[in-house]
Amino acid sequence: VINWSIQSNPSIGPDAYEQFAESTDFTVLGISSNLGFVLMISIFAFATLGLYLALKYIHHKTFLSIITPGNSIDWKRIAFSWGLWFVLACLVEGFYMIAYPDNYSFEVSWGRWFILLIIALFYLPVQSSLEEFVFRGYLMQGIGVNTGSKIIALIATSILFALPHSFNPEIEQFGLLPMFTYYIMAGFILGVIVIMDNRLELALGVHAATNFFGACMIGYEGSVLQTDTLFTQKEVNPYLMIFSFGISGVLFLLACQRMYKWPSFKQLISPIDPS
Repeated sequence: VINWSIQSNPSIGPDAYEQFAESTDFTVLGISSNLGFVLMISIFAFATLGLYLALKYIHHKTFLSIITPGNSIDWKRIAFSWGLWFVLACLVEGFYMIAYPDNYSFEVSWGRWFILLIIALFYLPVQSSLEEFVFRGYLMQGIGVNTGSKIIALIATSILFALPHSFNPEIEQFGLLPMFTYYIMAGFILGVIVIMDNRLELALGVHAATNFFGACMIGYEGSVLQTDTLFTQKEVNPYLMIFSFGISGVLFLLACQRMYKWPSFKQLISPIDPS
């Protein structure tokens, strides 16, 4: 698609490809942001199919087995976690908007934004779900079973989750240390959710809500999601991102512990029952 775009539009040169590689902004190639967004997500759709085939024919497991120990997906859990995390994200950004109003601008084309909204609600979860299937489902189960340790599985998958994200343009924009810390912390919180709940649905909702918020609500230069968000943040402090995500994560965990009557967080360091 990228080569076709360059060939069909003589005004697009090699520099545009380099700029796209650094920013993942499809508009520099003459491709609309919404179409580029769909193309990017489609890569994860094919990868999900690959994971499904690997589970079925190599491991002889059902896809459901990496999501829940039950017989069906708990959609209410996904809806609850998505809604709670979205509210927490709105509260955090709302506070920053009040504290630093000049750091936010509102420019939106409602026609393009409503198309983006549909994509983000119904197709973007393909991307966030695949990451949960791989890191908190497939790898966490595999590492946990082979080591007999939940904490080793948690730490290992948090680091593994951060590694592919180190190729995101945010690394170039804000530096490796703060962003790698952010990704590891995000993976750690999502991993804690999965271990405490013993299923993947809550993490699926959190991850989907996080990406939805970044795709539709507030964007910034250097973000891997170059979409027509409602608001644009002019300057981003990566350390405030880490702090905000950490606070939201703690509040979310405490709310879920109360909602779903989780046991003590000491469960994180308890050995895995081989059965």
